[in-house]
Amino acid sequence: MKNTVIILILVGLFTVSCYDEFRTDFPYTTVAFSTATGGLTTQGELGRTVVMGEGLKLDFGVYIAGLLENDKEWWVDYMIDPSLLDGTPYELMPADYYTLSNDSRITIPKGEYVGKVTLTLDSTSFVNDPRASGFNLALPIRLTDTNADSLHTTQSTKILVIKYINYYDGYYDQTGTYETVTDASELIGSGSIDNVIKMSTVMLDTVLANGMIYIGSDYAVKYVVNPDNTVSMEKTPVGEPEIINLAMTAILSTDYVSSWENIEAIRDGYEPSSSGDKGPGAFGNWPSPGEWGWVQCEWPDLQYISQSDVYWWTDGGGIQIPEESYIEYWNVDTEQWELVPNHSGFGVNPDMYNITTFDEVLTNKIRIHFRDDVESCGILEWKVWGYMAAVNPEQARISAVTPTGECIWDPETSTYHLEYRIDYEGMDYHTNVNTQLVWRNRIRDGVNEWRR
Repeated sequence: MKNTVIILILVGLFTVSCYDEFRTDFPYTTVAFSTATGGLTTQGELGRTVVMGEGLKLDFGVYIAGLLENDKEWWVDYMIDPSLLDGTPYELMPADYYTLSNDSRITIPKGEYVGKVTLTLDSTSFVNDPRASGFNLALPIRLTDTNADSLHTTQSTKILVIKYINYYDGYYDQTGTYETVTDASELIGSGSIDNVIKMSTVMLDTVLANGMIYIGSDYAVKYVVNPDNTVSMEKTPVGEPEIINLAMTAILSTDYVSSWENIEAIRDGYEPSSSGDKGPGAFGNWPSPGEWGWVQCEWPDLQYISQSDVYWWTDGGGIQIPEESYIEYWNVDTEQWELVPNHSGFGVNPDMYNITTFDEVLTNKIRIHFRDDVESCGILEWKVWGYMAAVNPEQARISAVTPTGECIWDPETSTYHLEYRIDYEGMDYHTNVNTQLVWRNRIRDGVNEWRR
């Protein structure tokens, strides 16, 4: 056993001796910026974020490579080079927005491998520029000279892009309850809220939340924390809804289709060049000479519809362009078919889309009727334009958000306590919400930060 221990010690000493023999410096030294991007997607760019209330200073710097031990002081000179911003989305940060601890040289002290310069942002000029709340303003930095052997070929420039966020920015765990009542105080809906809300900085004391009961741009709202920690709320404007071809998601039906034709062809996406261009297929109702026929779109949920485009088909024989056409919708209140209101169109022209516009209707069914005096009729494409209506009452388009009780920010627990009312466009009901949002974490420059 003693012999074994002696052998192991000798082997260990020999190994250390061999390792020390190869611990030598590289033949030359080089200075470079790191390859970190701070969450941006382009190499050579570095995103940095300062937080209001946590200081308006940050460091940037370089490192020296090629040394095992640094026994001297190194330096590298740099300049602000606006040409580096050519072809980028960034703007040069104004010179009066910041100061530098050294505006031309970075020093790497003896015994260290990194040199830094401290950048201090102006608390008035910088944070009051609306561009500063996003990655818009940049310092383009070029290394120019060094007492090392070289500057790294591909890491001698860096575009430092800087923004600020306020203290309220981040992700929040939201819990609470809501009740939806009619103007006559009849309860029509209620539930609990349990989701994660993202708050994004708008300005010094304001954040934009990406939702309330539901998540999405239609439910976005601004929160303003006042000096006394009360909270003001403001509904953000909602743009026009995205109008899509609802026929693509409809259940299609008809009073009659020829067995060799295909009703699904009217939404196959083929764009005909003429009414005789059948392409991959068409709808036809031969033999139905002189008779009224119809094709229907139906959906499981309500839709807002305001336009119909139909491209008629003829084969030059038994299928002809109709002499007459009109469009009806199912009135969900009266439970009857009615002519679409204030219509303009009902066209029966060949070789084109016949566009009919009308006042927006709320329905789950729409029909196009057609008849030729002598022959049967056909359709190449039928497009029905609109957007899906709210499935639940609380998904209707919001007109206003109004505090109704306690709306405060608790700085000790980083929590919003909110009581408010949601009103909806054109609806005779509203929703009362009681909720709290507890700050959870934020992502800053690609790093997940948790508040303790």
